[in-house]
Amino acid sequence: MKKFLLPDGVNWYRANMHCHTTVSDGHYTPAEIKEAYKNMGYSIVAYTDHEIIKTHNDLTDDEFLAITSSEFSINDSKPCFEIPDGKYMDGWRSKKVIHLGIYSKDPNNTFHPATDNSIFNWWKSQGKDVGEVEVDGYSRQYTLESLNETIKRLNEKGFLVSLHHPNWSLNDMDDYLNLEGLWSLEILNYATERISGAEYCPYIYDHMVRNGKNRNLFCNMGDDNHNRGGSFDHSFGGSTIIGAKELKYDQVMEALEKGEFYCASGKNPPKINALYVEDNIVKIDCSPATDIFMTGMGRNFRFANTDGKEITHAEFKLDPQDIMFRITVRDKYNNNAHTHFYTVSDYLE
Repeated sequence: MKKFLLPDGVNWYRANMHCHTTVSDGHYTPAEIKEAYKNMGYSIVAYTDHEIIKTHNDLTDDEFLAITSSEFSINDSKPCFEIPDGKYMDGWRSKKVIHLGIYSKDPNNTFHPATDNSIFNWWKSQGKDVGEVEVDGYSRQYTLESLNETIKRLNEKGFLVSLHHPNWSLNDMDDYLNLEGLWSLEILNYATERISGAEYCPYIYDHMVRNGKNRNLFCNMGDDNHNRGGSFDHSFGGSTIIGAKELKYDQVMEALEKGEFYCASGKNPPKINALYVEDNIVKIDCSPATDIFMTGMGRNFRFANTDGKEITHAEFKLDPQDIMFRITVRDKYNNNAHTHFYTVSDYLE
């Protein structure tokens, strides 16, 4: 009997879960982003403009879905490392931040949890039309207590919460291992990977799951495109591939909440066509791959021996000592498709 890890009999929709437009500091309007991403094979964009939650339901149609979303920031007040005597580095470069991608399960929900009105002063000074905003008056602080309270308030108001670009944010283990209530971690931020080479971070995902507080954490990818100067150089490289019967808001958000998705890098990313367990063997069908890996919770690693050739199928026997496992499919261009972690005991017979 097959036990499917990724859903069978659904449609797969390519999504950009991290995007900025003229609503905040992006170059293109939401409508222009829709057309650009549709032309590249995307069906879904989460418009995560900074701090401002706006609906874009007018952009949703039979071929495209706009997710009501935003990116919330919590900024530290002091440098996170010692700056040598006689040297100077401004606060923007030296202070930690936490950036949270927030995704509303209700397309019409624009309530701003964990927010006071002062957060919008800068955007207003930049000529942005914030409009009438409903807030709860909470002032976010860069303390563990306040970070977790922020996530809690977001969850209570119906938002899925993802931690964005931990390397760019100068986060370390003390920051991310103790966060609670997260839905997902952004394991590739395409824009910051393009400028730094340091934002493809599945190892941080492994740290967080092993830690125990985030055992049920998922992983996603996004572009974080601002398209400055009109360039699309930072677009179309970090995708989340969502399985749902139909391109409907409630079905897509339910799939995201349940983990019925995988994520993949590259403009033409590798595909996981089927993932299931049969007779205690994990079986993967995929687009042509040079490497397929199974990563356990500890020092438990397995890989398909390809002898330098491309393969489209791999099998791995489940081992109770894996405890949890995830799958990576890598193509000849070094693009990767990732699943989240699954619990071995849920699939062993």
